[in-house]
Amino acid sequence: MIYNCLPQMVSRIWGSLPAVKSGEEPVGEIWWFTDNTVLEGEGGIRRRADEFFPRNSFPLIIKTLHAARDLSIQVHPGKDGTTQVKDESWVVLSGSGKIMHGAVAGITPVQFRDSVKNGSVQEILQCIHGEPGVFVHLPAGTIHALGAGLTVLEVQLNCTVTYRLWDYGRKDIRGNLRELHVKEGLASVNWKKMGRATLIPEDSLDAGSYHMRKSGAGHITLEPLEILFLPEEQQCFFADATGGTILTRGDSWIVGI
Repeated sequence: MIYNCLPQMVSRIWGSLPAVKSGEEPVGEIWWFTDNTVLEGEGGIRRRADEFFPRNSFPLIIKTLHAARDLSIQVHPGKDGTTQVKDESWVVLSGSGKIMHGAVAGITPVQFRDSVKNGSVQEILQCIHGEPGVFVHLPAGTIHALGAGLTVLEVQLNCTVTYRLWDYGRKDIRGNLRELHVKEGLASVNWKKMGRATLIPEDSLDAGSYHMRKSGAGHITLEPLEILFLPEEQQCFFADATGGTILTRGDSWIVGI
């Protein structure tokens, strides 16, 4: 059976979508597939996504990010393959802007730490121009930040640990500076690769723990436990252990585990 994934709106300081409630930050993320996502099947049957996986082994989180402002410059743990690994991938769906990633040649962890102190972090980062179709892989240990004006599909391993290296000195809606995690973050950077992302030239990726591929309109057959995201329709579907077929009217992205 194929289930419709009911989305969850998440407030973020950098979001571009209207706030859910007055006095809250704007919506910056739509969570399409997480462990507590409600799945709606035929006849109105509803189940939680984590029911389809062994206990404590939920694999992926799938979101769309909607940025009106630059996201914080951050890094995720797991470059050495230890627990709490967080690889992720971005596909630009709309907009135009920069994707900051990695450090320029020659930058050391000490120099990066100094750049945080003097507020010059952006000056030592590399940038990719983000526009529809740009596909970037961000393995654990990558320094990265999505730029203002972009909407992306994000596929990530189910790890919620993020180390914020720099946040431009901005304050949240309550006037508080957001916490930085410079010591932990710099220790998590893959300095052998200068914390750089990988630009994917094709419309498919095998990231090891998950794979992604783009598909056109038509009847699409989903294998068991595959997820289908439809950018134009803003819908997401999940196939249970029996798989299934769905008719789409536009391009889509299929994520397999």
